Amino acid sequence: MQETDTRDKNKKYVLIIDANVLDRFSTCLLLQRFGYYIVTANTKEEATAFMAMVKPSFVVAAAGSADLPVLFEMQKDPHFSEVPFILLTSSDRILEDFLSRGGNAAAYLRKPVNVEELYRTLQSVIEKGRRRNIRIPTRLTATLEDKPKEGKGFVSDLSEDGVFLQSLEPRPMHARIPISFELMGRMILLEAVVLYRTAEEEGSFKRPGMGMKFEKISPVDRDLIKTYILDHVKEGMSRHRYYNC
Repeated sequence: MQETDTRDKNKKYVLIIDANVLDRFSTCLLLQRFGYYIVTANTKEEATAFMAMVKPSFVVAAAGSADLPVLFEMQKDPHFSEVPFILLTSSDRILEDFLSRGGNAAAYLRKPVNVEELYRTLQSVIEKGRRRNIRIPTRLTATLEDKPKEGKGFVSDLSEDGVFLQSLEPRPMHARIPISFELMGRMILLEAVVLYRTAEEEGSFKRPGMGMKFEKISPVDRDLIKTYILDHVKEGMSRHRYYNC
């Protein structure tokens, strides 16, 4: 079992159980891009030892024919009670066998793991459905077109349906603001509504700005944003080799 710091109770730990080294590595990198802290275990004993120290937010378990008895045994273990399982499998027969023998999981996903499907599953099972689409950190210069000369800001978080725009002059709640920013060589022009705002005086850990939802955006621009986000996630997976995967 990989070592990890168990002192920070605010961290969201994920326990990955997968006998396939390449699949385990890929899932680990993907979950780290989503902001989770990863622990991998090779045996039930290693998994139980970790569970005795820290309760993970969820368990990702890959199911092959040889894995089912171990998974059933783990789910009966009191250490694993109330911890959601996300089951990964490449076989309908194995899934049917798992269910027919009384196995249960919060979600079932097919291998190879789809980036968007996994993200939405986590949001639904773990994050209470908070976000439907992947959100990534960025640093894109943006213009607020209601005051183009002085209305500069930065898109610091970007999703397919909204942004957090850092600005020293957040607009009023529910204001509809035209915004433009360049992405992948194309100028994006859209209209967004202010859902919430933060001010500089609220504290050093608060970024001044506003969370905004897209109200008017062309299908071409929305597809470009989606492509940019998926490329960002995949690029991070190929570039980084985290020690605990």
